[in-house]
Amino acid sequence: MVRLRTVSNLLALSNMSSEVIYARVPKTLKEAADAYASQRGATLTGAVVDLLDRGLSAVSDERSIVELEKNLAEVTAAKNVAEAGLHAAQAELGAVKAFAQRAGREVGTCPKCDEPITGYDLLGAGACPHCSQALSSLIAPTATSPTLDQRELMFLVGALGAVLGIAYLASK
Repeated sequence: MVRLRTVSNLLALSNMSSEVIYARVPKTLKEAADAYASQRGATLTGAVVDLLDRGLSAVSDERSIVELEKNLAEVTAAKNVAEAGLHAAQAELGAVKAFAQRAGREVGTCPKCDEPITGYDLLGAGACPHCSQALSSLIAPTATSPTLDQRELMFLVGALGAVLGIAYLASK
């Protein structure tokens, strides 16, 4: 066991006034303090003061560390939500790009002027860009219409369905 008795060693460490703490410590703790002092070229008193100061600082900073860890967890959760939203938006953008590419393709000809029409003309504008003829009769024709490529129309409708499905899932 050791007693810290000398105030003069404490005064040598700082110009501040000092107080005396008498403490009994286990032999292993004294040996560890002696080793710490010799590694740093300090007195035992100086080493004990340094270690005590560090320990008290660590205890007082413990609350700050808990708060920082809590804030880190919250920021990490927000980042994960943002990344999930980004991935959903990227998937939606890919579907919209695919639909836009399909919408720009020629799907048939206008029944009035015989000019080519695109998927956008058919499903978006609903009219021929050349003669302004309504194209709704091509979507639900009364008889078999040779002016519409059914295969291209099905691809366009499938792309539109994918866009709507992804938009629905992204809104959840």
